[in-house]
Amino acid sequence: MASLVHPRLTTLAVLGLSLSLVFTAGCNRDPNVRRQKYLDSGKRYEKEGKDREAIIQISNALKVDHGFADAHYELGVVYLRMGAIAASYTEMLRTVDLDPTNTKARLQVGNMQLAAGLPDRAMDQVNAVLAVDRNNADAYSLAANIASQKSQPAEAMKQIQRALDIRPDKSEYHTTLAMLQAKDPAMIPAAKDELRKAISLDNTNVTAHLALASMLERTGEVEAALVEVQAAVKVAPKNLQARQDLAEVYMRLGKRPQAEQALRQAADDLADTPQGASVLSDFYIRRGEIGAAESAYADLVGKNPKSFELRYAYARILTIEHKDDKAAKIAADLDKENPNSPEVAVLNAALLLNDGKSKEAFDLLEKATKISPDHLQLLIAFARVAQMMGDSVNAELSLRDAAKLSPGNIDVQIGLAEIANRKGDNSLLGQVAEQTIESNPDFTDAYLWRGTAEANERQFEKAEKDFKDVLNREPKNVAALSELGEISMVQKRFPEGVDYLERALDANPKATEALKLLVQYYFSIKAPDKAIARVKKQIELAPNSVPLINLLATVDFEVRDFTAARDAAKQALAITPDDEAAVQLYAQSLSALGDTDGAINSWAGYIKAHPGDGKATSMVGQLYEQKGDAQKAIGYYWKALALEPGQVLASNNLAYLMVENNQSLDMALRLAQDARSGNPNSPSTADTLAWVYFARGRYLSARDLLEEAVKADPTNADAQYHLGMTYRKLGDKANAALHLKRATILAPSSKSGKDAADALAHPA
Repeated sequence: MASLVHPRLTTLAVLGLSLSLVFTAGCNRDPNVRRQKYLDSGKRYEKEGKDREAIIQISNALKVDHGFADAHYELGVVYLRMGAIAASYTEMLRTVDLDPTNTKARLQVGNMQLAAGLPDRAMDQVNAVLAVDRNNADAYSLAANIASQKSQPAEAMKQIQRALDIRPDKSEYHTTLAMLQAKDPAMIPAAKDELRKAISLDNTNVTAHLALASMLERTGEVEAALVEVQAAVKVAPKNLQARQDLAEVYMRLGKRPQAEQALRQAADDLADTPQGASVLSDFYIRRGEIGAAESAYADLVGKNPKSFELRYAYARILTIEHKDDKAAKIAADLDKENPNSPEVAVLNAALLLNDGKSKEAFDLLEKATKISPDHLQLLIAFARVAQMMGDSVNAELSLRDAAKLSPGNIDVQIGLAEIANRKGDNSLLGQVAEQTIESNPDFTDAYLWRGTAEANERQFEKAEKDFKDVLNREPKNVAALSELGEISMVQKRFPEGVDYLERALDANPKATEALKLLVQYYFSIKAPDKAIARVKKQIELAPNSVPLINLLATVDFEVRDFTAARDAAKQALAITPDDEAAVQLYAQSLSALGDTDGAINSWAGYIKAHPGDGKATSMVGQLYEQKGDAQKAIGYYWKALALEPGQVLASNNLAYLMVENNQSLDMALRLAQDARSGNPNSPSTADTLAWVYFARGRYLSARDLLEEAVKADPTNADAQYHLGMTYRKLGDKANAALHLKRATILAPSSKSGKDAADALAHPA
């Protein structure tokens, strides 16, 4: 009987196995099951802190179903934790599009919009959430932060109280309330109490620990502040801000070894993140201690030989030291491990810059940003090289892209502030300052930026408040003292202004800008001897300061003591032979003393060491022009433009010489227009463009520009002569004679003066 049953049992077993396979295969083909399995797998990796693996699995879920809202949201969460703000924002927006009822995604979108300076759009998200859930405490909390950004303190307090009424046990709401209270100095004690309450509700609230530490330190309780920062590091060992704050408190306590050890430990513990790995190198680099940085990172790499981030930080230090062979070897190894790595692109660009190949560095970084458009440090590096190349447009665009990725990044804000300063864009400078203060209220430079923007707009009361705020934080801040000195001078509070400027020089004997303001003051009261004596006194305190010695040469030149100016510039060159300002002052002094050939030779030596310097080449052209050798001057100006297209000095002077020598007026017009665009407020560029218009018979256009030029600089004999000749062409004999006579009086021995005299002697 058993032999009869056995085959039947075998068949059933096989059949059962076959059905199992069929059912399993059927489940695997179900897209809903597959996408959920990938998402669940991604969440597991996320809980384990394996973000890259989580991204791969969640992305697999989206390959199965592009419209899977939960996967888009979870991917946004992972990106946010990794600091990839732009990528997270994209995923959160996609989540909201697919599932408008996902309040968590909406609030994340709102928070990121607020961080990007878009409070009204963030409020749209709050309203959408409250339309679904009137008791959503997180929405009221976000509304409070929005009101705070819009400088509506009463509304902000009202909204955070609503959040607390709903969830009085939520630690972060008490933190927000404390931050709002802290904006009023009288409320600091209450703010401290709120932060302590926040910590009692959730001891892992890092923000509360760090905020309390900051407040304690401001009120002189530095040791208590240290305890709070140490607690933050303990509860959140992966939080880089806590590690950095710990080091800063140690430094302010005068405990530098402990600060260094804290950062070394951070670099070791956080070696898998770019910011963590470089935190110690940033500390040393800011202080110019490159040797210490190299030694520290040689040790760290020895302990963590497979850490990509530590090796990258080490190679970066080596490029700063110009130890390019060692850095290039590390870069090559990193490139093999991670082709098209944006970090390696930054490293290779630094090596190219060290080799003088700035154009190649620019091209390399431009290509890399197209491959990795969301890499913060790559965008910052590209912006810096673009600025170096004079490409302010690409520099600003790159920094603005970087700001979208990391709105509070200090390097980004510093870059934008530098561009705003260079452009004279007070609106941009003020905007950058406000954004930086919002995200980094303890960053002193932001108050300097805002004060500068206000001062430039003649909002002196606001500017003084910001600069005095800086002094309250840093009593010897040279920039703030100098700015307050200048504001006092402008408002004719001269004793106060002198006091501020002298304090700046006491704080830093090499504070050249403060000394320049003092020199200007002495010249304004007709006391050039005091100006010279004051500069010499400062040089005694800083005898090897080339900027101070150059200032002495400038003052000597201004009082027409060309021999003294030459000797001072020569002294500066003995200290720094390739200082361009010293070369220029030396050449100008020689030229004023009648030694034009000596001036040309001094520039020739500089150009030999700096063959790509278009400005220096232009200066030689100008000297040949002074000698009356127009053809050599024209040759040097063309060479300067080949090195630096659009350079104002070369474009302007070449256009003028082309008119004077009957060369192409079309080309002269283009050059003169380029010069005028490059320096629209210069009387010289107005005069040159007008003279081209004159040569082309456009007398009305010439007259308008020349009137502008002589108004800006009535002592310009060339412009007076040209305006006189223009009025003559327009048939205005009285004005023609007036301006021609002025030219003869201003510069009787110059070409313009002689031509004006001849025109007066032979009226048309």
